[in-house]
Amino acid sequence: REYQQAAVKFLYDTQRCNLYAVPGMGKTSAVLMLLDLLKIAGSAFFPALVIAPKRVCELVWPAEVAKWDGFRGLTVSLILGTARERANAVVAPADLYVVNYENIQWLVKELGDDWPFKIVVADESTKLKSFRLRQGGARAQALSRIARKTGRWINLSGTPVPNGLTDLWGQMWFVDFGARLGSSYTAFMKRWFSIDMY
Repeated sequence: REYQQAAVKFLYDTQRCNLYAVPGMGKTSAVLMLLDLLKIAGSAFFPALVIAPKRVCELVWPAEVAKWDGFRGLTVSLILGTARERANAVVAPADLYVVNYENIQWLVKELGDDWPFKIVVADESTKLKSFRLRQGGARAQALSRIARKTGRWINLSGTPVPNGLTDLWGQMWFVDFGARLGSSYTAFMKRWFSIDMY
């Protein structure tokens, strides 16, 4: 579709970005098209890592690769299951590795300084909304340790602000490290919001 072509061009031209679109508009296939183009072009950004809710890991990403003939050249490794199964999946040769948010702390610890992923796609990026520089969610904290080692970062969401605009800062930090919305959550809140006791 024409809007998906526009999305792919945007993703190609913008190394760190958010792609927000309502569910069903083809965000996953737009990202797969980007990855396929980068692979064909011989990009040094590979391999890629997709972080998603477990059900999305199992049902959406592998199915989308298999669904379209154009993506059959992309190989997928699911980093799910027991610690042993996950460790085997990490060393299996693939273009695209898919892990759920619950296993991200394990993955960051497992790989340590040898972080190989130059592209990270955070599907359902609202899972990162709790990130804070000195506190917040443990998964987002683990990801923050490798965020600067990642050349391309794509946040995907159909509902980026489910509880209001305050949900944006944690997600956006992974894209620009505080350049747009504020260097800290406190600075973000002071600049953009008026808070009262009610």
